[in-house]
Amino acid sequence: KHTYKSISKPPSHKNFFIMASAGGNLPLVKVFFRWDCAGVKKDEEVRVVGASEALGNWLPACAVPMHRDSVEEACWTSKGVFLPLGHKTQYKYVVCKQNNGEVVRWEELEGNREVIPTGRRLVAEDDDGLYRDVTIAPSFARRRNTTAGSEAAPSPMAAPSDAPSGSVPMPRLESFQNQVKEKEIPIDKDDHIFAIFRTLPVRLKKNKDEWVVEEDGDEITFKVVSMMYRSIPKGANIKFVGHPGVFVSDPVEQRKIAKLLAPFGCIPVWIDEQVFNNTLNFCHTFLWPVMHNMKVFEEDGKPNQDGEQSLSFEEAQWKDYQVFNRAYAEALEGEMVQGSIFWIHDFYLLLVPRALKLRRPDANIGLFLHSAFPMSEVMRCIPTREEILQSMLSCKVVTFQIFEYARHFLSCCQLILNSTYYFYGAGVLYVEHESESVVVRADHFVLPFADFVTRVEVPRVKTMAADLRKQFGNKLIFVSIDGDEPFSGLILKLRAFQKFLRDCPQHVHRVGLLQHVLVRKTGEPSELMKEIRRMADEINKEFSMEGEVTVDIRVGDVSVDERIAILKSADIFLDTSINDGLNLHPFLFCVAHQPEESGAMIVSEFSGCSSVLIGSTKVNPWNTQAVMDAMHTVVTTDEAEKSRRFKQDHSYVVTQKLCDFVASNLAEIKTAAARFMGPVRGLGAGFSMHFMERGFRHLSFEAVCYDYKKAKIRAIFVDNEGTLAPDRRNVIQPYGAGANALTNNGQAPDPQVLESLQSLAADRANVVMVISGRPKDTMDSWFGSVKELGLCAEHGFYYVPPAKMTPGESGRRWHCISKDETKEDADWIEIARTYMEKYQKRVQGSVLECKGSAVTWNYRKVGAQMLANEIAQEMVRFMDPSNGPESLMYGYPVVVVNGKGYVEVKRSDVDKGVIVDRMLQEMRKQFGPIDFVLCIGDDRSDEDMFEIVNDFAKKEGKGSRSMLDDDGDDTAMECLASPTTVKSGWSSSGVARLTKKASLTLEEFNPADMSKSSQYYTVTVGRKPSQAGFFVKDVGEVSDVLQRLALQARVTNLSRFSSMPTLVHSEDGDSD
Repeated sequence: KHTYKSISKPPSHKNFFIMASAGGNLPLVKVFFRWDCAGVKKDEEVRVVGASEALGNWLPACAVPMHRDSVEEACWTSKGVFLPLGHKTQYKYVVCKQNNGEVVRWEELEGNREVIPTGRRLVAEDDDGLYRDVTIAPSFARRRNTTAGSEAAPSPMAAPSDAPSGSVPMPRLESFQNQVKEKEIPIDKDDHIFAIFRTLPVRLKKNKDEWVVEEDGDEITFKVVSMMYRSIPKGANIKFVGHPGVFVSDPVEQRKIAKLLAPFGCIPVWIDEQVFNNTLNFCHTFLWPVMHNMKVFEEDGKPNQDGEQSLSFEEAQWKDYQVFNRAYAEALEGEMVQGSIFWIHDFYLLLVPRALKLRRPDANIGLFLHSAFPMSEVMRCIPTREEILQSMLSCKVVTFQIFEYARHFLSCCQLILNSTYYFYGAGVLYVEHESESVVVRADHFVLPFADFVTRVEVPRVKTMAADLRKQFGNKLIFVSIDGDEPFSGLILKLRAFQKFLRDCPQHVHRVGLLQHVLVRKTGEPSELMKEIRRMADEINKEFSMEGEVTVDIRVGDVSVDERIAILKSADIFLDTSINDGLNLHPFLFCVAHQPEESGAMIVSEFSGCSSVLIGSTKVNPWNTQAVMDAMHTVVTTDEAEKSRRFKQDHSYVVTQKLCDFVASNLAEIKTAAARFMGPVRGLGAGFSMHFMERGFRHLSFEAVCYDYKKAKIRAIFVDNEGTLAPDRRNVIQPYGAGANALTNNGQAPDPQVLESLQSLAADRANVVMVISGRPKDTMDSWFGSVKELGLCAEHGFYYVPPAKMTPGESGRRWHCISKDETKEDADWIEIARTYMEKYQKRVQGSVLECKGSAVTWNYRKVGAQMLANEIAQEMVRFMDPSNGPESLMYGYPVVVVNGKGYVEVKRSDVDKGVIVDRMLQEMRKQFGPIDFVLCIGDDRSDEDMFEIVNDFAKKEGKGSRSMLDDDGDDTAMECLASPTTVKSGWSSSGVARLTKKASLTLEEFNPADMSKSSQYYTVTVGRKPSQAGFFVKDVGEVSDVLQRLALQARVTNLSRFSSMPTLVHSEDGDSD
């Protein structure tokens, strides 16, 4: 029998009193212990004991029991233990008998372990991080605060108590990397995949009375859909969806054509010819220029003074665009199966994701945008901006050619839809919208190198290339292939080439320019083409001798073989586009020069390809002198250097495979669908790592009502803005609106919400509190009419307890959490206010707000949010007292919080969790055990409430579930998950929305299944990383659940128990 043998010296009572009482009123840190211990028998258990009352005061019988992991039997974890912040605490592990607590053996360690708690949560990982990936989520929480004193098997000799905080041994680093590594789910033959394009990859022709399907055969086209169609391996379960290129109105003939296309893996989409043409016109004349940041909108659409066609939004064409997109979703209705993957391409089909989502809410949808994407300044000008963005956010994955376009998309979502984006482990970027997570990524389209390179040696291609070279003689040929569009920068190119010949006369007669313009419109040449022709003639007249060609302008569409021949004949590729999605021709130039692996490229920095072709020379096409200098540099560079730079890009192009690109993008859609079904990890409040269970459980209204009905003592805590009422604090206000802008720019709850609160507060068994960051006056004006309601202002610094808890008081009176609410904080408030005023003056649109317990710099209304975020981070770094003596607020009892659109300096002992904890403790003291708690909030400040309620539930032994639950049973909550049946519901504001069914039907709900249900509910508004156990989708669902509970409260008040005394805990049956 082992006793205190391995403890160097058991602490005396005096020593214990000093250790246990040290720290006084220091804040507490929740500490979890984890230990690696094999060989523990079935009738034994591990306990952690130490010099703290929470750790049993060195008494094994009072120690904290640990739990064996169900998979890793050597892994033992404890529940959370509260220890003083920053105070060194000694502890040790001991193996005891389960039945009587008799000590079997102490861990073999000379001396005692030590831990110095920091942060709000800490894990003492005495297993070298070995079991981090199989245990509770807090092993990630606040990891940066883990001290060296909490490493595995520390001793005074091996790990001094003053070791630097946050040191991470290599095994832990490897474990962390393995934990966050992205696991891609590959595509297999069982996946049903639909690749949706504007047109099909095959052609339909009618021979006499029979339709015939024609494929490209050995011919290669430069159409993306055709290239992708050729890259799909045989036997893959991928179907292509698109318009067949013919207009057929007869249903019988449509079915005949569909049957004919089926063996080719194609599904036709039938569209009226006029709708089709109007849609293409809308896309080409309005939507496509907008995508490329063209911000010129005229009412009449007439040419402007520069001769360019201005943009005109045609409502009729927009409606045809909607009909066009719906046709694709309708064509797929009969093809959809569970788990189908829909991969939609380009801006012609931006509304298809929404149409599919309405028909199949669980659809796995991806969108690949081949064009550019506009900045928020341009997107805001589109009348239908919300419809376009919301449809794009109906996908699981949205992919852009380059990250710059993804950045524009994020800015638009944030500014126009007020959607928030986060980072998932392994660098995955996603947007939260309508309680859905949408991955945003960049992955440019690639050419099928293996297919194209075979065409380089085709005799016809060689002959065409030789003929072109012969035309220019021994000159160095600059070449370019561009479209007949203003974004190609054709005028800038000719202007720079002309200046090059004028300023560098030594290159005259030594260089030439071969420019091919892809003109798809027939009829009269555009003003742009007329100007190009004029400039080319001017250059030829100035610099060409008789029979010599300096600039050759060619017009018309060309095949792939002709493009390769044009590029093969030249020496230098020249691109001066002012806005281009990607431009595949530089990649094709590398293919055309595959045999000799020589050449040079000048590309515009505004083209997507410039970010991946690192060997090319980047230019600003608007800077004529810079373009001319680049031409001179490339022409005079020696062949060895040109070859070295070209091989950098050629080696990149060679490695690109279109089949890999297709497989990777489809796998990303499949992975994203699985990823956000859980488990999901992300940064929650305070930037600690949180986990969301599979599906992140939607709150079951029936379960809440059932538990509410059977409870005797109930507590309900709700946030205000973003929970009871929509958060309007992001509404743009005029600059200079004043310091009262924040207060005025808010929205009171709807009358039906106030009515529900009144009914709930009037119930004798309920304590209801609304907790907000708003000032006292605002809370009184919004909720003063609701009797019996408790209120909290400024995150709990001021509060009005519910009348039930203060029966001796007459009228409503505000209390303060501080005894001296003015003098105690005057010093640090003045410092923070003075410093933040400097930011308010320099950052246009920001607002400073001073409260009793906090000073807040709010920048929600600042237009440049990304820049404002960086400014906020700089402010936090300078003010945060945790950064040491150099920080502005060091030594003051405050914390600096960088929230969504604000930086706040507030008292460290004031948050929503503190007031909730005080109310719960007082309720238990006055009324006895609490049977039911409902806590609802929407932002970071509400996470403190969730944490307190979750911890309180564990102490009470109630069934609460959170994302950081320590030892709960997952199966216990399965009965609370809402079914996946879909219906169209209405929020309390009357706005239609498509949601998961919020509650169970009478047939589906079985009270017998509720034996393990939660009595304590923590609920966040919106699906996001949180400590809450459940989520509701929006403010409308919060209103719905409160109305249901209020109805139950009214029924209870009218029951035969209406004469019962106020808040008396009974052990009888249900109150009804």
